[in-house]
Amino acid sequence: MKESVRLRFVHTNRLDSWEEGLYKATAELLQLDVLSSAYLKEIIEQVHASGPYMAITRDTVFMHARPHEGVKQPFVAFLYTEEPIGYFGRQIKHYFVFGAKDDSTHQKLLSHVSRFVTAMKEDPSLIDEEAFVKWFNQKLASV
Repeated sequence: MKESVRLRFVHTNRLDSWEEGLYKATAELLQLDVLSSAYLKEIIEQVHASGPYMAITRDTVFMHARPHEGVKQPFVAFLYTEEPIGYFGRQIKHYFVFGAKDDSTHQKLLSHVSRFVTAMKEDPSLIDEEAFVKWFNQKLASV
């Protein structure tokens, strides 16, 4: 990837809704102008229109929309919540929110996030800010 990817890890005890998780995961990135709230609204609209297709495992969700003008820099945000929150009948603890400006970068981020989830299921110590950032930086450097 030619452009650097912003990474963000958030750990919280609980959420009131999956929408809160989406905003909480990306709050710092919004402040840094990495993305706009229009991108997050697009994700919410897609979920309401299409249902729970973003739930990847029983406790993990990938929140993303197609490449969008509201994404100013590629990013991956990972929110971990101690208490799961309901999402279309599932109990979600791991929220991954990511975005890109173009299809190629979007597909690469999707691939990396998928591989991270597999690694995280095998090694729960990756559910940590330092471990998350280190893992992604190593993988992104090889692209």
